[in-house]
Amino acid sequence: MRKAHILVVDDEIILRTALQSILTSQGFEVKTCESGQRALNLLQQEPFDLALVDVRLPDMNGLELMQEIKRISPDTGIIIITAYAEVKSAVRAIKEGAFDYLSKPFQEEELLITIEKFLKYRDLEKELKTLKEILPKSYLVKDLIGESKAIKEVLQKVELVAERDVPVLIYGESGTGKEVIADLIVQLSNRRDHPYIKLNCTAIPETLFEAELFGFEKGSFTGALESKKGKLELAHTGTILLDEIGDLPLSIQPKLLRVLETNSFYPLGSKREVKVNVRYIFSTSRDLKKLVEEGKFRDDLYYRINVIPIKMPPLRERKEDLPHLIKYFLQTFSEKYQKKIPEISKEAYLALLNYNYPGNVRELKHLLERALLLSKDNIITLRDLPEELWIDKEGSQSEINYYRCKELIEKELILKTLEDCKGKKSEAAKKLGISRKTLWQKIKKFDIKLTKN
Repeated sequence: MRKAHILVVDDEIILRTALQSILTSQGFEVKTCESGQRALNLLQQEPFDLALVDVRLPDMNGLELMQEIKRISPDTGIIIITAYAEVKSAVRAIKEGAFDYLSKPFQEEELLITIEKFLKYRDLEKELKTLKEILPKSYLVKDLIGESKAIKEVLQKVELVAERDVPVLIYGESGTGKEVIADLIVQLSNRRDHPYIKLNCTAIPETLFEAELFGFEKGSFTGALESKKGKLELAHTGTILLDEIGDLPLSIQPKLLRVLETNSFYPLGSKREVKVNVRYIFSTSRDLKKLVEEGKFRDDLYYRINVIPIKMPPLRERKEDLPHLIKYFLQTFSEKYQKKIPEISKEAYLALLNYNYPGNVRELKHLLERALLLSKDNIITLRDLPEELWIDKEGSQSEINYYRCKELIEKELILKTLEDCKGKKSEAAKKLGISRKTLWQKIKKFDIKLTKN
């Protein structure tokens, strides 16, 4: 492993020589110089992990040099060397970005401990940066369980748009996971470490909406006892999610359109123009085109927010994901309630696969939580499920479509095997225990789309 490359900047030749000797003996690569300008020249020629900088130099002070180092080589750490009387300057240097300071005279052990602390800190920063890049793609996607073509297309689109600062419109039925997608876009974006503000357009009365979105000045209306920033201003440099944008009051729509076009607005009762740098995500479970036709939603606003549309498929259109979702939610709730993961009876499992879930993933999640809590002897039976899954409108037990469920499981197994075999049909057929001809017939029957190999 490469040892750190260290630059020593000090006009005292004795100290420079001593530091070079100590650090070289510890395996570090060391270069020294006597002035700030010479240090900057060296930094432009080669990278340094760390610079030891004296506060007093012949051509500039150490604080000035530190700022220049941070400008031309932001990854280079800085430790300030100072006389006892200049400790205040060293403290100021730390506030402005130096890692630490050493007060003359210092011991060899103190020097090496300080450098070791910096190197550990640097490694930790690199590790955190790597984790930030990895976590969104692994940890956060856990709420989007599924192997269906529909959900894969959604995730591919998310990955394409996440780092582009364009408005995104996520639409689909209630319970399909629109907010999960919005959260994922934020976590994959360059704004992940900045504010993320959510505003539900349905939850706020029309009379209060403008104040909530744009903020207000003290005394601008009855009850405005003090000034308050709006959601847009709070989201500055970050992201705002306007949930259920289809319910945005018609009176507010032209004002939002102006913000989207100018990136500025006026709080209620204020003459102060507020400039914002915000990434916009919108979501809706309503048909915005229909609302435009009915005159309930402005067409110019619709076209302004519909730059990148992402459709969330209903669960009934991606039923091959049901086995994965069932397994995931049961495992999640078992951990939550400290219960063993239950088995599911054949009848209950087929009922879960057969149901159309008008409430989508949210409905599945809640009914599995209930089923786990109601189950006895660690087995979920048909009676642990809501009646609508197994009782018809006349009150008798409905006929579960076993054949349909069997096909669903078979299709899922074929898709998974083909994916594991990277589309190689002969290998997949062998794993499935069927002939290549039979596999082709089932691919045609289930309308399985294959990429060319």
